[in-house]
This record gives sequence, C-alpha cells and structure tokens, in this order.
Amino acid sequence: MEQDVRNLVQELEARWKSLTIANDFVFGKVMLDEDLCKEVLEAILATNIEKIEYVGRQDAIDVTEDGHGVRLDVYVRDDRGTVYSIEMQATDTHELPQCSRYYHAMLALSQIGKGAPYRSLRDSYVIFICGFDLFGLGRRVCSFQSRCEDDSDLCLNDGVHTIFLAATSPTEPQEGPRVNELLDYISSRKVTGELSSRLNEAVEHVLDNRKWRLEFMMQAIKDQLNVDKGRELGLEEGRQLGLDEGRKLGLDEGHKLGLEEGQTIGEERFAKLVARLHEDGRQDDIVRAAADPVFRANLFSEYSIGLE
Repeated sequence: MEQDVRNLVQELEARWKSLTIANDFVFGKVMLDEDLCKEVLEAILATNIEKIEYVGRQDAIDVTEDGHGVRLDVYVRDDRGTVYSIEMQATDTHELPQCSRYYHAMLALSQIGKGAPYRSLRDSYVIFICGFDLFGLGRRVCSFQSRCEDDSDLCLNDGVHTIFLAATSPTEPQEGPRVNELLDYISSRKVTGELSSRLNEAVEHVLDNRKWRLEFMMQAIKDQLNVDKGRELGLEEGRQLGLDEGRKLGLDEGHKLGLEEGQTIGEERFAKLVARLHEDGRQDDIVRAAADPVFRANLFSEYSIGLE
C-alpha cells in the first residue's frame, strides 16, 4: 500500500510538471491575468477591447437545482456588456456543437432576471480552442452566427456568436498574426512573439504555484473517485441504504439507490477530510488518504468525521 501511495504521488507530480496551456486547468489559471485574457480575446476576435471584468472564475453556473451545471474555464464581460466564454478543449467529445448551444443558453439565463425584457440580453461569444480539427476542413478558425437558410445575407442578429479554433491546423495568414501566434503556442509551445512569450511566462508561474498544484492534485483525485463510482468510499454505506430502501422499492432498486446515495455520502466525507487536512498543513496525507482506505478510516476517526 505504501508503494501504491508513492506511485500515485509520483504520477500526479509528473502530470503536473508536464502540463501546458493546452490543459484546461492551466489555461483557466493563466486567464486570471486580466490583461493577458483581454489580449487573447483581441487576438481571436481581431478587434480591440477597452476592458474586461470577470463574471466567473472556473465557477459552476447552476440555473436550476436539478439542472446540468456548467463549469466555465473563462467567463468575462467587456465594457459594452458583451459576455465571453473561452474553453480549452483537448479532445473531441463529439458533442461540441450541442455543448455550445447549451453554453449560450446558460450565458443568456445568467444575464437576464425574472420579468426582464429579452432586449436586455447582450451579445455572447462561446469560443472553443481545440487541440484537433473539429470539422476536418484544415481551417484554423470557424465562426458561426444565425443566418437565414433562404438568404445567406440575412442575419438574425440574435447576438449569438460561436467560434471554433483548431490549434493543430496549418497557419492561415489571412486570420491575422496574433491568432496564429496564439494557436502555434498552444499546439507546439513555440514562443514567436510578445503574446506567446507572455503566455509562456504565465504558464511557468502557474506550475510554480504550490496552491494551484495542490488544487490540481485534489481535482485529479476527485475525478478518479468519480470514475470509480465511489466503490471504496460509498460501497458499505450504499449497501445499508440499499437494504433499507429495498424494503420499499424492491431489493434491486434499493441497492442501486443506496449505492448512489452512498457514493455521495462518501465523497462528502472525503471532501470534509481534505479540507481539515489542508487546514492543518497535512498535504501529503491527503494523497495517501485517497489511496489507502485503512489510513483514510483512521483519519475519519481522528477528525471525528462520521456518517450523517
């Protein structure tokens, strides 16, 4: 078990050191630099922006209690009220067009209050920087707006703009030097100008930040726990809940419900434990607790974190 813990620590450390701006976590942190974020937007849109402000910093937008929340890499607004969501997409999930539709809906709902007129909605841009060619056209930039099928010159002017960038596609001079410099840096880490130089320095700053390193490791651990569907943390709780609920819903359905609830309980317990360990400066114990169920159980007891 000790070897497993050491292997996990080494794996996460190696992953952290190898990250580039093409990783959504690193990209989100780099874009916390307001001037740099504005410069990236200006490069993509080939326009000047007076100033921007952050609407959300990798925070989830949950419009309804049981809705599908959105966690945006970068969510900013300019001085005219236009909102921008910039997302780094390393792999093709085969649902980006539908994803862009949902993002626009969430951006609209987060702008407008109950009873407010629809004309109060400002323009919105959903921008995906992709590490692949989504449409297979060899183009670096594909921009979309709502247009009439019967007359392509007729634009709906609904304020919805969607842009897909393909960092791996060949350089296109007509798109402008700054966007090409940006995409070249994302795809190959080439520093060829002022923008890529500033981005490279920002990435190095992110990787030197111990707080962000820990945040990344905790997110990686949480993601792994989600992949495992809470087998270690929620199985025992789930079995008991399943048996109890099974008396009402039937044994099989009860087990299923119990496992799901058990997973949630287990993850909440672990989150509390991580917070307590972080407060006490016991970062190494966080990683070990994720890999060693016996050690984790002892920590639950030490901090009096029980089932609720």
